Amino acid sequence: MPLPRGPVRHLHFPGTGLSIRLTGADAVRDALMGAINGWQPQVLDAPRPGDRRASLTAGRDGFVARSPFYGGDLSGLDRAGAACALIADLADGFLDGRPGCLALHCGAFRFGGDLIMVAGPMRAGKSTLIARLTAEPDVTVFCDDVLPLTPDGQAIALGIAPRLRLPLPRAASPAFRAHVAATPGPRDASYAYLAAPTIAPHGTQARPGTLIVLDRRDQGPATLHRMTPDQAVHHLLAQNMGDLGHAQQAFALTGDLAARLTCLRLVYADLEQAVALLRRAFAPDAGPETNVPLAPALPDPLHAPDRTVAPVAPGRRMAQRGDVMLRRMGAGAFLWTPRATTIWHLNPVAHAVWTLLELPGSAADLAETLAEVFPDVGRDRLTRDVAALLGDLLAEGFVADAPR
Repeated sequence: MPLPRGPVRHLHFPGTGLSIRLTGADAVRDALMGAINGWQPQVLDAPRPGDRRASLTAGRDGFVARSPFYGGDLSGLDRAGAACALIADLADGFLDGRPGCLALHCGAFRFGGDLIMVAGPMRAGKSTLIARLTAEPDVTVFCDDVLPLTPDGQAIALGIAPRLRLPLPRAASPAFRAHVAATPGPRDASYAYLAAPTIAPHGTQARPGTLIVLDRRDQGPATLHRMTPDQAVHHLLAQNMGDLGHAQQAFALTGDLAARLTCLRLVYADLEQAVALLRRAFAPDAGPETNVPLAPALPDPLHAPDRTVAPVAPGRRMAQRGDVMLRRMGAGAFLWTPRATTIWHLNPVAHAVWTLLELPGSAADLAETLAEVFPDVGRDRLTRDVAALLGDLLAEGFVADAPR
């Protein structure tokens, strides 16, 4: 339904607790509605009582956005960038009204059955893969960024089109390039929303059935690997965007979800190979999943590779803090402190380091002990890896300097 035009309008999207004031921004409003399927706002002359307030105003150098979810203004926005700012507000408002519920930073799609969730570290190709899947006529895409879940574990589509980074990778196929060019949706030089007919309308629900963590490589065939239960919980915790209150509740909810999912890792280098493998594994016109061989689980790194925390000095003696709680799961474990919201995953090697820290020790001491277990790994590398892990644990408050 077309929205009324005018110099000042207030939009309220149901479920957000948010009123958005638009001043001279009809073009952005049109762009916003071009990126949303089935989420019709109320158009008001004044904000709803009790709503949080957001605004978008036309300025001399572009649009200016103000939001209750971040400090300061975003200025100099073009039409697509301003629509993106409003879409972020809508997602934040929807999640803000559902404390205690999981919300995952992931993509999600399905071939008519249970939902397949796609997560991974930054630059793993999640948004590009989801955008590519919008070209599959038998796929329904739920999201490429935010997936709320109801208290009983149902996933909800917000109806927001996937946002694809431009330019496309050089290896993108001609068919994918043609699909992007032919798909309507707001776009600028850096990003394009793919408002394809395969986007699930706002409010569509489905039961999550599979979690796939992306692992993009420079070369090699696309393969699916098993994932251990502790790795699955680790990735779900890392991708949670909801307000779960405290660490124990977060662990319980993600642990329950992981137990209901098939958890896999997709290693790939070529986008089209990845899509073909997903079709073989999950599409109804392909054979059952058991026809796709699953490779063994891959180890996670000893310390967080994307952190910039400095490693501790090799001779600095550290010890466990007494208020840290440990929860074992399979070969791995999780750490948290009471009333804290941070939960930290320990893979089997990091778990061994944590256990050794029951007695104070330095990275050099711990590396000497671990060298007996890993004779093929050089002592210098072991010392560097353990020092980096201790730096992460120190920054999170799980270890402290050993008493002298």
